[in-house]
Order: sequence, then C-alpha cells, then structure tokens
Amino acid sequence: MDQYHNFTLEEFVWDDSFRNWVLRPTREDDEKWQTWLVENPEKKALIESARQLVAAISPKEAPLSSQEKKSAVSRIISRSAEEELLPYPAVTPWYEKSWLSIAATVLLMIGLGWGIWFNNQRTVVDYEELVAASTDQLMEKVNSTGKPLSVKLEDGSTVKLNPGSRISYPAGFKSGKREVYLSGEAFFDVAKDPANPFFVYANEVVTKVLGTSFFVRSYTNEKEVSVAVKTGRVAVFTRNDPALDIKKNSRELSGVVIEPNQQIVFVRETVKITKSLISKPELLEKSTLHHNFEFDDAPVSVVFSTLQKAYGIEIIYDKNIMDECPVTAKLTELSLFEKLDLVCKAVDASYEMIDGRIIIEGKGCKMN
Repeated sequence: MDQYHNFTLEEFVWDDSFRNWVLRPTREDDEKWQTWLVENPEKKALIESARQLVAAISPKEAPLSSQEKKSAVSRIISRSAEEELLPYPAVTPWYEKSWLSIAATVLLMIGLGWGIWFNNQRTVVDYEELVAASTDQLMEKVNSTGKPLSVKLEDGSTVKLNPGSRISYPAGFKSGKREVYLSGEAFFDVAKDPANPFFVYANEVVTKVLGTSFFVRSYTNEKEVSVAVKTGRVAVFTRNDPALDIKKNSRELSGVVIEPNQQIVFVRETVKITKSLISKPELLEKSTLHHNFEFDDAPVSVVFSTLQKAYGIEIIYDKNIMDECPVTAKLTELSLFEKLDLVCKAVDASYEMIDGRIIIEGKGCKMN
C-alpha cells in the first residue's frame, strides 16, 4: 500500500479500495487498512476526514434531509438559546444533489463544530491584564507614528507593528518558549525554532507557531480578533480552552490549524471562531517560483491542480468529470477568484469556500 503515502484527501475519497473499506468492509480489508494506520499514525486525521466524506456520499449513511442539515448548521452558528431559527425555503432533497454538495455540508458542519470546544464563559481579556499576569520582565514598543514600525526580537524574529499598536516582549526569551503580547495589528516573521515555540497573546486568542509569517489583528475596542497566514502553518486556540496547557506544551500544532491564504476570525462577545480564506489570496513563493497560468486546450482538472499548488489552497473536485472539460485561457493577470470565476463559467461549474477549502461542483461538459 505504498501508493497511499502521498494521497490527498480527494484521492482517498475516490479510491475504490478505500471506498470499499468504508462502505462495504470485509475482515481482510479492515485488517489491511488498520495495519496501514498503525504503520502511518500521522495519516489518522486525514483518513478520518476521508471516511466522513465517503460516508456522506452513501445514501444509507446520510439519512438527514437538506432541511435538517441546514437547521443543524444554523444551531451551531447561532449558539444562542434565545435566537429563533427562520424557516428555510423549499430545498432539493439531499439524494438529488451531487456528492460535492453533500460533502460541502459535511465539511461545513465539521468546520463550524470548532465553536463547541470553546468555553461558554464570555470572559473578556485585554492587553493590560495579559502583560500584568506575565512572570517575565517585559519591555514595550508603542507605534505612535503614521507608518509601520519594525521591531527586532532577540531570537531573530521581526515584527512590523502597525500605527496605534503596541507589543510587549522580554529582552531575552527563556528556554522552551517565546512569548509576546499584542494590542493592535502586526505582521510577524518568526525565526524557525521548533524546540522553542513562538506564542502571540492577543486578547482572548493565542497563536502558536514554530517558524512562519502571519498577521494578527486584535484591538481592545474591536469585537473580533483575526489571524491570517502568509507562509507556514499556525495553530490558534483561546485562553479559556479547557485543553490550553496541552495545546501549548504539545510538540505538534493543535487547535485550529491554518495554512497560507487562510484565516480565523474570533468573535469576542459570542466566543465563536470561523476559518476561511483571506479576501485576496496570494501566490506562494512568487518571488522565486514562476507559475504558468496560460492553458491551451488543457483539462480543467489540470487548471484546478495548478491553482491549488500555486496558492496552497485545497481545491476539491471530481477529477473524472473535470478531465473531460478542456479549457483555453490566459489567467496570469487575474486574482485567484477571478481565475475561478472565469474557469467555472467556461465549464458550467460553480464553487464555494468552506472551512478554508474550495469546493467545485459541476456536471461535466456537455457533448455536442
């Protein structure tokens, strides 16, 4: 089973052997896959996500109607006992929709489920409290100018502090962790050091990284805290998370993990968090890597694969269907969403963004 080591989520979903194991398991298949999981424990989360998607495709595993699914999602979103749910308009039964519609619903429900692990207490935490509670002797930089202020940290990390923002940090970091406290908005370019994780405390939100670059926006008088990743991976959790100590001390990134061009937004009053794409995704390594976005009669699956690699954003689509759709287009000067709009229109498809992923839905190309 060596071929599965580099499989993506989508490849597992469409693999016949994997689907048979999920939907029609035999003792032999189960032993084979369980053994593979023991030998590849790092794939456990990916396999579980793929299992849920495959199960959602099977009628016997998806008894809820679209009406019921929407109601469930709305309850997760509202998290408020006083808020009444409005009736939904008539919808197409789930069994008449494509598998991607069902998969998108599953992904949405999984993604919105993050709010459940946040403590229900609406405890507001501000910058002054965080700084006062620190056991380190801290120094503070305040940007009272009209342009970004560059701050160099002892470990080689740099911070671009936006106007009206301030940051507190120790003159030297202790062994085992690097901690700073932010009020306002800043861009962090963190020196890589897996043995000493880097933490940014911004009101109720804690951001943990091993070495990457990202933005944090957290003004005391604003209702939301946001974190957006430029390079690498970032884990985000809250200070009142019951598993706070475990997540802080783990050698792995745990919590809500976001990657390039993804962001989280934490609503302070309702203690909710959502994961999404940033409004203007950027190319990865655009200064060193040339991406060719000119296609001549290429299968649209190749276009989607190229976009996924260029932007680092997972794009889920049915490769078997999309292989039949040729596309000729010059997309170089367009933004990601302009590219997607143009390509989807050309092949009579549509897309939506869920859980920081892009889901493509289409019936393939009509043959004349």
